[in-house]
Amino acid sequence: MNTNNQTSLTPIEVCTLIAHEAVSMLDTVQTEMPDCMKGFRTALEALHTVHGLGNDGETLLAWLDMEIASAEKFVADGTNLPNLIDTCQLDTVPDAVTQMGLVWTLFSTAAREECAPEQRQALLNTARSVTEMCGLDDLLLTTLRPNTAKLADGLHTELDDVHAAFQAGQKLSGPQDGPCL
Repeated sequence: MNTNNQTSLTPIEVCTLIAHEAVSMLDTVQTEMPDCMKGFRTALEALHTVHGLGNDGETLLAWLDMEIASAEKFVADGTNLPNLIDTCQLDTVPDAVTQMGLVWTLFSTAAREECAPEQRQALLNTARSVTEMCGLDDLLLTTLRPNTAKLADGLHTELDDVHAAFQAGQKLSGPQDGPCL
């Protein structure tokens, strides 16, 4: 799986991190959907298509679609549906080097001929949003030990949990008390 000297995320790990950050953001929805959700979805789909992520990519897209639908239902009528999985279990924030690798993956994907202009813009906006959410600017000003391997392990565990929840036919489960702190 991952070794302690892993220095960059694979495309599926990048997609899992984007899906995780999007679902975490959806947990905070109160009165309206965040503007960036459509872009996150488009970026995830572009990465899935360009990098040929197969079943894992399809699973992440299905997870995000389900969580978006749940958040839209909450905005529309106040019905609070549980998350598919507990997103609080991923406790590692990507370090600055890992986030720069994520940005590079998004930018290099956007530069590919297969990407339409809308996908390119979504990838750029997603890079901006995820690095803001993960605090890249703060990390660049401090010295932290690289944590890519630990983060990658957590992302693989989260993707495995999403697969298992869908395979078990589990409609929804998880905490109902709001976002992780």
